[in-house]
Amino acid sequence: MPATPDVAPRPRRTPRRIEVARIATLSPHMVRITFTGEDLQSFVWTGPAAHIKLIVPEDGSHEAPMPIPDGPRSPTMRTYTPRRFNASTFELDVDFMLHDHGPAGRWAIRAKIGDRLVVLGPAPGYKIDAEAAWFLLAGDGTALPAIETILADLPAKISVRALIEVTDENEIRALHSAGNVDIEWLIRGADPQQAGAPLEAAIRKFIDQLPSGNGRFYVGCESNAMRRIRRLLLKERGFERGTIVTRGYWKLGSSNHPDGDYGDDTV
Repeated sequence: MPATPDVAPRPRRTPRRIEVARIATLSPHMVRITFTGEDLQSFVWTGPAAHIKLIVPEDGSHEAPMPIPDGPRSPTMRTYTPRRFNASTFELDVDFMLHDHGPAGRWAIRAKIGDRLVVLGPAPGYKIDAEAAWFLLAGDGTALPAIETILADLPAKISVRALIEVTDENEIRALHSAGNVDIEWLIRGADPQQAGAPLEAAIRKFIDQLPSGNGRFYVGCESNAMRRIRRLLLKERGFERGTIVTRGYWKLGSSNHPDGDYGDDTV
């Protein structure tokens, strides 16, 4: 059966003013920040693993400026996955990795109730093929919000293998799904040079013992590791391109990795 396209039609991205209402710690390196605001009355949930643009306050500030129409891109704009949207209370949850490598991670460390940001989007989400026999969801901590939203939408009949790479055991937490999920946490250690290595090894092991039936892959991690994994799936093992979605969420040595890194240049 042909793979189902993974995106829906692209909605127009409208800048909206949002304000921090709550901050909850998920693990030592991740927080969930809940935003509210009247502008969210026109926000529309577009499905799992969608993405939004956030303009965060500059260092030393607690309010981000609204973008100027047709003006330059804000240097503090970054891409995130909306984790949850409550259309009745107009609350938007976004999970943030805590780090000092870029403006959004630094802001999340010092975020306060009442901080004012700007959100644009969302862009289309991932369309789940309900006819697939199984899914492999693989990623590091930056991909966890996308993976969790996919897990939340999977039908109960689908078998799911989730491989999550984290720096240490303290990042392990409960993940929920109606699907038949088998989760393996892969401990990478603190060395960033090892980013993606445990994930690639675990994916190799998975495809050596591949389940029967028509499957789908979703992989999100460091950009170079993503390309190695994409090459493994496409070139080395010969899986159909339409069954694979890959995302490079960050790149080792870069504090401003470009959006839309899907590994399409992989040869």
